[in-house]
Amino acid sequence: MRRRSGRHPIRRGGTPKDRRPFSTLGPSAAEEIMAYRIDPRAPVDIALRRTAQKQIDKAVRDLSGGDEGRHEAVHEARKRLKKLRGLVRLLREADPSFAGAENARYREAGRTLSGVRDRTALIEALDGLEGRFAGEVDSPSFAVVRTALELKREAAVEAQGSARDVAAEALGSLEAGRSRLDALALGQGRRRNRVRVVAGVEANYRRARRDLAAARASNRAEDFHDLRKRIKYLGMHLKLLEGLWPAALAPLREEADRAAEALGRDHDYAVLHAEMLADPRSFGARADLDVVLALLDRHQAELRAEAAETCGRLLSDKPGAFAARIARLWQLAAKAPDPAAPAAP
Repeated sequence: MRRRSGRHPIRRGGTPKDRRPFSTLGPSAAEEIMAYRIDPRAPVDIALRRTAQKQIDKAVRDLSGGDEGRHEAVHEARKRLKKLRGLVRLLREADPSFAGAENARYREAGRTLSGVRDRTALIEALDGLEGRFAGEVDSPSFAVVRTALELKREAAVEAQGSARDVAAEALGSLEAGRSRLDALALGQGRRRNRVRVVAGVEANYRRARRDLAAARASNRAEDFHDLRKRIKYLGMHLKLLEGLWPAALAPLREEADRAAEALGRDHDYAVLHAEMLADPRSFGARADLDVVLALLDRHQAELRAEAAETCGRLLSDKPGAFAARIARLWQLAAKAPDPAAPAAP
């Protein structure tokens, strides 16, 4: 993406080369996009409730299947729980009690599903590291470390217990969340409710700017992990609000997603790095460990530099200016005719 200095990278139109028009997407991809996008013409509480209920329905379906493909289904359900957290955090200014309670509910539900998936993420991270240095480093050390990680994943599978029991706990949380959603009513006028939801977007954006400054200053894994969470939520908020102006907000959301992916991989490497140092004997010979640790350090530096540069562009506006622009776009979109409505006779 071409760099812009001094301006927020909301584009004034055009389609990025790597982004297909909505009309060319397959039915499942198009449905997935629309399932996490609120209608700017609908009352805010109704629009958010509809979107959240779609995510709950999909997560319930993921967790209610048979044993075949169970791990992939759990992974999909975890992603939907994260989307639900992103959505309810929009309400942190409009309804703090609801937002706090439901964010905690979906966070805990995700944790019940996380054990095996977190182990799988470390194996995928190691494979990504090997791929990054393919042709430059040809070492059996990767196979040694991978074997150790696979053994740890097998132990996590046994420790987690019955997949059905774990899914049942998460399903209970989802049904309780659905009941709370049924009662969601913001009780203000449409314009006032839009302002209150945009305040939730602004609060996350403001914190993301603080976290970016902290990460740049400290270069600590904890600060980059905090930044990752804020950028992840920013991407979710942009996706939810993409209907305000798809041509501008979709490319911006894609940049947030790419930055969050780089920061997520950095976090996986930080976890792997700490685990290898805490229990080096379980990862084989020290020589194998040192090879992988050195490459981890190199690739983490690359990922952090890439993410910090992208986040600097994403967060280049002052929080108030960013929020004001979103609010104005929402005001315009709320007045626009519904393209799906039948034409007047």
